[in-house]
Amino acid sequence: MIQEAHSDGRLDFEEMDQRLTQIYSAKTQLELRTATADLVPVAHGSAAELTIRAKHSSQKREGAWTVPERITALPEHSSVKLDFTDAVVRWPEIQVEVRPKHSSVLMIVPEGWSVDIDQIDMVGSSSTNKAGTPKAGGVRLRVTGEARYSSIVVRHPRKRHWWWPWYRK
Repeated sequence: MIQEAHSDGRLDFEEMDQRLTQIYSAKTQLELRTATADLVPVAHGSAAELTIRAKHSSQKREGAWTVPERITALPEHSSVKLDFTDAVVRWPEIQVEVRPKHSSVLMIVPEGWSVDIDQIDMVGSSSTNKAGTPKAGGVRLRVTGEARYSSIVVRHPRKRHWWWPWYRK
């Protein structure tokens, strides 16, 4: 995995050498995992894409998931939730194509992300962007597609209160 990351240009020679030294001197699985934790193996042709299909169901991506460069969501009478709060993002720009029909798409983004949802064709639908002011160097989320009788919402995670422990994101 280390050599593949080096050949792909994700690691320079010096960093590859440091990681290989760390791997060869590791005595536990945890030490091995820390040397390769941020290197996701690249499956040829699919590492930078994710397609979510849902019919009369619910699909979620939340927690520590690896975000591809391109996401396509195709819900029909369904809901899709993409929570980027704890996600591992390696791209400066993420393209999300949504094509919901009678569905809802919720995207939860961290503070400082730039979000563009102006390129969505809407028919009987609504879109809400509560992402706020982007920070320099933040990730750009570009959402495109076509919404039919659906809702698309982009917001930050809700603040949790100590007296309401079951409060969800």
